Amino acid sequence: MEGKYTFNKFSKDLDDGYKILFNYVRNRYVIYKVRENCYMQELVEQMSKNPVPEKAMITTKAIKQIFPFMEEIEYKQVN
Repeated sequence: MEGKYTFNKFSKDLDDGYKILFNYVRNRYVIYKVRENCYMQELVEQMSKNPVPEKAMITTKAIKQIFPFMEEIEYKQVN
């Protein structure tokens, strides 16, 4: 991606219907919008030995908190 990737761009892409894959704390997740201020975060690949939930409903505030630590961000368009 060119330039600095911002939370506002990330949030707009979720609003536009993208599923976004990313690494967070060595695990791979996908996140997508369910409804206003409500997102589904699903575990795709677990690399750490610590147990984590496979699915979680999260808010914009939670996404904003983990955004600076996301790595290897990738997009999937929802059909």
